[in-house]
Amino acid sequence: MREELLRHIQALSNSKLQQISALEMFAKCFHSVYGDCAFISLEVCPDAELCQVRLVFRTDEQQEVHFENFIDGDAYLQSDQLMDILDQGKPEILSHIDTDLANALANYLLPTQSAMVLPIYLDGVIRRWVLVSGIAPNQFAHVELEQAVLLSNLAGTYMARIEETEALARANSWIKKELNDIARIHSLLLPQEQIKLNGTRYATYFQSCDTAGGDYFDIVNLSELIFKNSDPEKADSWGAIIADASGHGAAAAVEVAMFDAILRTYRATHEDGPASVFNYTNRYFFTRKLRGSFITALILSYDPDTQMLTYANAGHPPALLLSPDGELHILQEADIPLGVEQDWQWQNVRVRIKPGTLIVAYTDGITEAMSPDRQQFGLERLVTIVRQSQDVDDCIARVRAALHAHQDGRPHTDDHALLVFKVDN
Repeated sequence: MREELLRHIQALSNSKLQQISALEMFAKCFHSVYGDCAFISLEVCPDAELCQVRLVFRTDEQQEVHFENFIDGDAYLQSDQLMDILDQGKPEILSHIDTDLANALANYLLPTQSAMVLPIYLDGVIRRWVLVSGIAPNQFAHVELEQAVLLSNLAGTYMARIEETEALARANSWIKKELNDIARIHSLLLPQEQIKLNGTRYATYFQSCDTAGGDYFDIVNLSELIFKNSDPEKADSWGAIIADASGHGAAAAVEVAMFDAILRTYRATHEDGPASVFNYTNRYFFTRKLRGSFITALILSYDPDTQMLTYANAGHPPALLLSPDGELHILQEADIPLGVEQDWQWQNVRVRIKPGTLIVAYTDGITEAMSPDRQQFGLERLVTIVRQSQDVDDCIARVRAALHAHQDGRPHTDDHALLVFKVDN
């Protein structure tokens, strides 16, 4: 019997065991020691007059079904004899049970003539009780009470671990679903289709390090939005924003969703520039209690009539300009991030560019990407790649390949966003 008991306990210790299988094993474990009986898990109700029945299963190996849980919804036991034992907080063997308890157990199809009432401890405190019901009088007369308590707590510990593991799995599943929902919402903030820009080609790359990310970008045709130009032969004015909420994951995704919502309320005019967008959005960031976070952002605006690129930088990594003659210019002028000072006023910066110029904007997840030996990808490496790039798609492909090689294929630890434009005229 001892070897069989140890075999059942060893099987119970399997962390991959599912709850139903564990209960069946638990039943066999009790049967190998106590014979045909039933196991009832109880919790004392707050009013201390009833016990809530958590589960009931048989341990009768003569039945075709060795395990059967009888509980469906709330169930209770009411018995003065049982409550007296629970009030004392000590285990007890009942060679004979009173009529009230017998009738209460009969409600669960358990004919009972003797019982053991055993506490289940957690962190030194009784958290549950086990009532083992016997089908014969004096069925447990030979049982050592200390051994019974030890066995029930040993098996109960394994059962609790399995329950906690399954509860954790359910919680993780719920969290994953919520994160996927946030990621779906975040993905809807990004451009859903290629924006047509006469006279300018562009390509984008975005990859979050978690299910949801804190990087954000948008591209708009200003000729259609503001100037209402419908001439298919005329080069379009356009604007682009790239932003990065501090941190990453779900919290950062929520931040950029709020940022996007504020941006959608902004109404631009012919005279407005990128700085006015920051001045507007920053002001409304302070209409709620400070969240201890900030957003870096860069806005670019191109006018083909003047060949002027206007930009404002709110603490974001500088954009790169590669002219058709191979000269590379880093737009270093930057200001503070959004969400730092409520009354801050950003300023526009203007740069004249030549047709054929490549414009590259990115988030710091790219330049700060780490190699296995903890070396950053760096701005210098990005500049070298931009110098070698022939077109917008080529530039994106080169950066992605270089990042993959630099990180040795390991998952990145921050979000990546990259915008590349080429102004043809």
